[in-house]
Amino acid sequence: MKTLKMFRHWYKTLGVVLVASVLGFVAAGRASADVQPGTVITKDNMAQAEGLLTPTARWMLQQGMQMPIIPYRKVALPKLYKDATEKYSGQVKLSADGKDMFNYVAGLPFPTIDPNDSLAAYKIMWNQEQKPAYIDNYTGEGGFELINSKGASERYYGMNNAGRMMWTGRLYNEPKPVIPHNPPLRWTEQFGPLYSPNDLKGTSALTFRYLAPNLPDDSYFYSPELRRVRRVSIASRSDAFWGMDVDLDSLWGFAAKVSFWTFRLLAEKEILGVVHAGKYGQREAWCAQPDGKSGIRAGLPCTLKWEKRPVYVVEGLPSGYSQYAYSKRILYPDKDFWNMNFSESYDSGGELWKAWVNCFHYSKNPYEGYPTNPVQGAKYNYEDEWPFTPYFVMLDMQAVHGTAIDAPSGYRKPTEWTHEWSFNEPGMYDLPRTYSVSYLVEAGRN
Repeated sequence: MKTLKMFRHWYKTLGVVLVASVLGFVAAGRASADVQPGTVITKDNMAQAEGLLTPTARWMLQQGMQMPIIPYRKVALPKLYKDATEKYSGQVKLSADGKDMFNYVAGLPFPTIDPNDSLAAYKIMWNQEQKPAYIDNYTGEGGFELINSKGASERYYGMNNAGRMMWTGRLYNEPKPVIPHNPPLRWTEQFGPLYSPNDLKGTSALTFRYLAPNLPDDSYFYSPELRRVRRVSIASRSDAFWGMDVDLDSLWGFAAKVSFWTFRLLAEKEILGVVHAGKYGQREAWCAQPDGKSGIRAGLPCTLKWEKRPVYVVEGLPSGYSQYAYSKRILYPDKDFWNMNFSESYDSGGELWKAWVNCFHYSKNPYEGYPTNPVQGAKYNYEDEWPFTPYFVMLDMQAVHGTAIDAPSGYRKPTEWTHEWSFNEPGMYDLPRTYSVSYLVEAGRN
């Protein structure tokens, strides 16, 4: 009973601190705090970076993470995407409520954001929906590891593939700019099949995102053990799946449907984020091995490079759901490339609960700095920089628990990687057949 009372007191105190830190962070706006390249921010000197730390970043530092600081490097739009933006963006319009987009062809829908525009937040989120990270397609692989409050590994999920194919805004592979479908699709995305743990081997997930604003996503899970495909309701996309901390709507920072949300622009500011991580497929990116002996909790990266990033701070409220797990999200899309640096989710009581942290490595070749290219897989030395994203973390700050994600897996040798990061490549992951329920079953049984 005494232990339970202590936990309740600790949790209540943590909740107050987190809520207060969120309000203070947003109110700070363009904070005067600054950090210089070469500095390493830790819990002992985090005050000097106060105005640059999201509530999640502050929590991560308090758990023992470190932030080596490097200079800001601008991320340019890919050439074809930039050209399409200049050609088509002038014709793109929004509905009066911001929840539907018209006349979109390709490129960035809204290259200029006026913060005084009542629809500014919606324009930011439509840019995020058609972001330059995924123009025709991406594919990758990875491992998800559950890390508890003692820093020990609870379970490891190995995944052979994650892939998204865009059906609109295509610029590289035929058909373009649209793949016809009835009803029209914006994108499809598949996760899996898993190769571990054994009891989930072959499990996969599939999502269809429709263009029509009132048409909810179709999402499916395939379980080889049950030999059946289960359809997931749109509200259930906020539920953690496969026993992890991750939910479908939190993938990549925000994967929910824009038209089912209400958005508000809270601020423009700089934060610290990982955009040029400096590591790829290497276990030493993490603060410690997940053996529970280091005192580093919940799986945190310590050797990745952080830099000041210009972001929008957007509040999102779920408005098209019933029984949704989160009451709101605070989102931090990067002004250069429109993907999320952080995404923070709040519980029904308005307290900070979970966060997705993206650790990007924007590059033409993820092996920059390696003595040799260890794998001959995807086409590297691209003409443009792409968001090779070797590390993600989904944190449950109330439970002090995390799902740490390597992409590709650091537990596998490079010669064992099967679907390493690639972008806009022709082949099986740019085919409608690959993103179908029948293929979900076929891939899970093989």
